[in-house]
Amino acid sequence: MKEQIKQKLKLRLKIAGFILSLVGWFLFVVVPLEFVGINFSGLESFFKTQVFKWGLKIFVIVALIFLIKGQNISEGFLERYKWFKGALKVILWIGAVGWVIGLGIYFLQLNTNNINQQADETDVKAVVVNFGQVLKNVSLLSPTVVEDIEANYKDFLDPSLLAQWKADPSKALGRLTSSLWPESIEIGSINRFGSGAYDVSGKIIDMTSTGMAKSRAVQIGVVKFGDRWLITEVVISQEEKELWKEHSGNGIFFQYPETLTTKYISTQEWPPTIKIESGNFSCIETPQEKSSMLEITSQRLVDNRIYCVNIKNEGALGSVYSSYVYTTPKRGKLVSVSFVLHYSNCANYDKEQNQACTSEREAFDLDTTVDRIVQTVKWNSILSENTLANQIAKYLVSSRSEDQEKCDELLKQITDFDSCVMAGFSILKSNPAQCQTIDGRTFIQETNSTWEQALSAVNNCEVEKAFQTHSRIVTLTLKNGNKLIAKEPQIDDIINIIRATESKCGKIPIGTE
Repeated sequence: MKEQIKQKLKLRLKIAGFILSLVGWFLFVVVPLEFVGINFSGLESFFKTQVFKWGLKIFVIVALIFLIKGQNISEGFLERYKWFKGALKVILWIGAVGWVIGLGIYFLQLNTNNINQQADETDVKAVVVNFGQVLKNVSLLSPTVVEDIEANYKDFLDPSLLAQWKADPSKALGRLTSSLWPESIEIGSINRFGSGAYDVSGKIIDMTSTGMAKSRAVQIGVVKFGDRWLITEVVISQEEKELWKEHSGNGIFFQYPETLTTKYISTQEWPPTIKIESGNFSCIETPQEKSSMLEITSQRLVDNRIYCVNIKNEGALGSVYSSYVYTTPKRGKLVSVSFVLHYSNCANYDKEQNQACTSEREAFDLDTTVDRIVQTVKWNSILSENTLANQIAKYLVSSRSEDQEKCDELLKQITDFDSCVMAGFSILKSNPAQCQTIDGRTFIQETNSTWEQALSAVNNCEVEKAFQTHSRIVTLTLKNGNKLIAKEPQIDDIINIIRATESKCGKIPIGTE
């Protein structure tokens, strides 16, 4: 009885070994070939079909039945065909070798894949980190932003993403102001989501001259193209996006922050009111000795762009309501941004909140926020108007020699600070302000108002005294202490105009060089 059980068990083990050896044969053939680079993706697809799945189930069921009920059949078969025993041994041995080789190569390949993945992750991290280091080189509000994106990002971005950012720089990463810039990208995690594709999570570190200002969450997709890893997608944290909204009306489109990220400063008349007007830029500043007045006008530079800022302050119940009007040239037009902010009186809080309120007030960078709004402003005819700024912008980005010649001719029309500013060129940080064209010429700001504004002041009897230079620069000191500086069309024009108003305004002293 025991001998019969032993024989049955032995036979079933042989049959089971035979079935396993068939799998070993498969491993013996497929795994080495796949290891040397032969693609079995078609066979892999077949394994996923219903035909193979049902065929495998039927084979397993038949094999089990044969193991349990097929003892007599198998014994008779082996007795009749004794040569098959030898063949069976060969099949079993080769199958066993197949298992050893297959599993060995599998674990070797697994280890190789891990090494390759580690190398890939190192390369991906290097791409993201190096990309983060050049972000500060691209000013998104610069007239040459397209060229800057090409020069700094072409080695890191997929061509399609590079083309998108060049077509619409507002979608790109880069520097928005000179006082705040993206210094680097810190990688938090890196995940493989496909063959030759990784998803990198991290933070963009924004810096100021005093240190780190903030960080922004970012997701970066990196894909391998040939032997190069390139960035195919950049997604800023949704929270950052939700802070800015789009607004349109009267043919004017712009973006603005829905709320300010401040506790003690809040918006009142918001979103801002945007106006587009013709004219030349001018800014009549409030004299320093009157800077404590409730209304103050000052000229400011924000990231190499010039602004005239008018502020009117009104107090109410321990708070201050400030009305702002920022005016700046853009595309040959004057863009003005108007809004009202509410400032809490920090003195009304206890010591801890007072300190927090004061610190927030000192750190609040309104100029940068307004400048960012202005750079998103568009209007229906922004590119179609025949302004000098539009004409220069059209030919500036072209590499054709004839377009370069046209651009050079247009640049000759820029002859002073005002025409340089209205053409959209950068303002240098100097006193007095200077405007520099792309051909290297620099124009100093000699005036703060237009000739028409000077005429209006004379005719309204607002002038206390006047001074004229040989270069036709006229300085009018007004009765309220302000000074108008303008350029007269012809020498002595101001003298003739003042004399013509003498009967109405009285005698006004005039000095000359």
